[in-house]
Amino acid sequence: MRPILFETSILIASLAISCGPPPVFARPTTANNARSDDPWLLGAQCTADTPADANLRIQVLAEGTGAPVTPGMTVRAHYVASMSDGHVVHDEDLPSEIILGSTKTICGFERALAGMRPGEQRRIEVPWQLAFGDAGRPPEIPPRTDLVFVIDLYLPADLVINAGGPPPNPIQNGRVGQPPPGQTMH
Repeated sequence: MRPILFETSILIASLAISCGPPPVFARPTTANNARSDDPWLLGAQCTADTPADANLRIQVLAEGTGAPVTPGMTVRAHYVASMSDGHVVHDEDLPSEIILGSTKTICGFERALAGMRPGEQRRIEVPWQLAFGDAGRPPEIPPRTDLVFVIDLYLPADLVINAGGPPPNPIQNGRVGQPPPGQTMH
């Protein structure tokens, strides 16, 4: 009986070693389509008077790849917005296309995107001052309400110049969505 148990143990160990760990699938880094008219995020942009340390809490749920995005870049973000009690107030099927720093997006959401990498997912707790402020967004969002966003960041698939790199500036050399001279679109 003992030899059979020993042989079975060796067989199981050999299988475990040869099969290895389960594969890790990369998160998508591009989105083929998006909406550019997402009115839900319209609100007060960050200004020079907006405090830099306004208690925006960021938790990375899944790492992204490539260079972090910076102001002026075009990105696509899918998000779910909820109240701090977990009640979902907005969930759109398509990602929203945003030009960091120039789209009229609420300050906290814009700050949450800065520094994200393509394919990254973040959970952001946005204090009311960086969300819809004193007025709220009736009837969904009462005045002075903190919000929680879960955001997935993508690059626009139709504008990617270097795979895995940051999205291009939407206006380069006076041409919208065109690469600099000498580079070709992939």
